Amino acid sequence: MASSLPHELIECILDNLHHEKSTLFNCALIGKAWALSAQRGIFQRIVLQLPNQYHEDFEDLATAYTARNEQLLELFDRNPYLTSCVRTLELKQFSHDSRRASHSSNRMTYASTTRVVEQLSNVKKLTLARCDWETLTPELRTAVTDIFKTSSLTAVSLSHFSISSFNQLAFLLSQVSCLSVLKIDFLYCHNGDAPTPIANCPPRSIQLDQRLHFRFVNMRSFTTWFQQDTCPLEIRNLQTLHIHIRHATAPDYEDTAFLLQYIGGNLQELELQVPPWNPHSTLVHFGYTPNLRSITLLRIQQTELYSPVPWISFLLESFQNSDDSKSISLRHLTIQLDLEYSDEVMIQRWDRWGAVDTLLASPIFASLQTVKFELLGVSSLASGAVEVILSVNLPFLQSSNKLQVQIPGAGEADIKSLGYI
Repeated sequence: MASSLPHELIECILDNLHHEKSTLFNCALIGKAWALSAQRGIFQRIVLQLPNQYHEDFEDLATAYTARNEQLLELFDRNPYLTSCVRTLELKQFSHDSRRASHSSNRMTYASTTRVVEQLSNVKKLTLARCDWETLTPELRTAVTDIFKTSSLTAVSLSHFSISSFNQLAFLLSQVSCLSVLKIDFLYCHNGDAPTPIANCPPRSIQLDQRLHFRFVNMRSFTTWFQQDTCPLEIRNLQTLHIHIRHATAPDYEDTAFLLQYIGGNLQELELQVPPWNPHSTLVHFGYTPNLRSITLLRIQQTELYSPVPWISFLLESFQNSDDSKSISLRHLTIQLDLEYSDEVMIQRWDRWGAVDTLLASPIFASLQTVKFELLGVSSLASGAVEVILSVNLPFLQSSNKLQVQIPGAGEADIKSLGYI
């Protein structure tokens, strides 16, 4: 029966199993019609993670890691087409202590990693997590740089990534000619000076237009670079922007405001984690982004002494100051509130939310479909009371069935529509 299935249907089935390696291994044994597609799923994602060099069994772990790489290389040698199946490559924990750089096990693991990376020429997504660019061997740096240069690469993710200068990072990103997704979490850059012009990289030739994600990153080097006439990245057609601020300094708010204004009307999805109590928070607004379809506000604190309602009202009111204020496209608004656990049900804290309800009842927000509250720090015993209080203070959202409440760990359905009041 399996052989009688259309090849297109087999492809569709196996494409949805790429995270279930054991199932794919079984599918590969069914027959030739299934084998090639299953193998593509098995080898779609490769994760190369160095063992912890401080582990008491590091020598054994390093030997096992190298052996696995050698097995993979033997497979590639016997079946060269498998190298083109690898679309996602992740390098993790490549930040060895320089004092152990000459250790034989380190040399062995880095050498085998280099040989694997050198085989790959069709990678679509590259992730470097907990990696120190300077401590990589010259051979591995060259192999990874070659991945940056492949025409297939469209997405780069850097997490807890360390590099000596922003100029080096800009050079690497400038090699990704088809870059459309850039995600950076915790960047450690010792010299953040704006980069010098990069040879053979025409200005605005790389269309970074799908997603840009900054989490706990000093954005000033990036915003300065984006404004340079010689910058090869063009972000003004970007659709999705995620910004998470930790230190809440004036430059953080200035850079966030710049990105919103610079991208402007093309931006459709925004995820924002910005401490609202800072006096610089009003620099950030939506007056330049009237075509946002989805907004997520993360980790907004509500305490006994502080209410985020004035800041959220300010953000919503800023839509009315945009040039296209009569055609706001907002469909979905998510507000993640971080509440004080001990006093989450205090009624006086929630009274002010009526102002937000009144704003969202305005005709300018006629396209709005859902407003979801994610409530952190609410005990399971208090969850029902908080839901009732929210529905009472947000009568328009409640009566129009737009209100949703999510209370992680409350022990009930993840998303609760409040239609029972």
